[in-house]
Amino acid sequence: MKTSIQGTFASFGIKTVLAAMLLAGGAASANETTGEPIGVPMVQSVGSQLAQKPDDSRYVDEEAANALKTRVNQIKAVAAEPKTREQVATQKQSSAKMQLSRQQSYGVYHEFSFYGAFSRLFEDRDYDGFHRSFAVTFDADVYSSYGDESVPVYAELYLSRNGGDWVRYFTTETFYIRGANELDDYEVVTTLAQGYGTDHYDVLIDLYEVGYGDIVATISSDDTDGLYALPLESANYDREQEVVVEVESGGSMGAGALVLLALGGWLRRKR
Repeated sequence: MKTSIQGTFASFGIKTVLAAMLLAGGAASANETTGEPIGVPMVQSVGSQLAQKPDDSRYVDEEAANALKTRVNQIKAVAAEPKTREQVATQKQSSAKMQLSRQQSYGVYHEFSFYGAFSRLFEDRDYDGFHRSFAVTFDADVYSSYGDESVPVYAELYLSRNGGDWVRYFTTETFYIRGANELDDYEVVTTLAQGYGTDHYDVLIDLYEVGYGDIVATISSDDTDGLYALPLESANYDREQEVVVEVESGGSMGAGALVLLALGGWLRRKR
């Protein structure tokens, strides 16, 4: 809360006290105007396979937003391990114990693809149009020479800030896909806790078959508008709207009362 007090008894000494209080209360947000990320990138993310396909509208209603918040708020924020897509691919190739492909060992053929993907935005506390929380939902399919086979896969999810490098923010757990099933969508719900500046971000998803180091399918903002230009910012930028309270005194308010008013506003800000 910013507090501006004007009065005939506001002396230079009182103004000095008020300035010190406001500076102390606002020190934590001093870097918000720089446009640069604050601190190590940290996210709260949770992934799960869905039994029903959600509505693909970018902006969700209050009921859907509350359900998404409940899911992600159960997760503690952790460091995002912000490696670029190239770094992730190199690491997988160098560290994976490359097995013989099932196609070579057992004559099994797998072909993977994405049927679609989209994003949903929720939780914009300062109402500036940039959200701290979002959900990415995708539908991956597999075609197998064994017909209705369930295949274990996982996905790497990346953000690109305003056309920059693709930087990983989440790795899913292993999940299973079967054929072109329409009821096996996977959704990752995320709150950006810190380290993500206010900007527009694109999303890219790489799919991997468990046990192998090569990407088997990719979908990104190049393929669908549902992953394009998400207005995002981390929680250290997305704060409650500040309220300016002006108290004018025509001479009946003493210096002590002015200091008490300022102190009260500062304590409310700290809480």
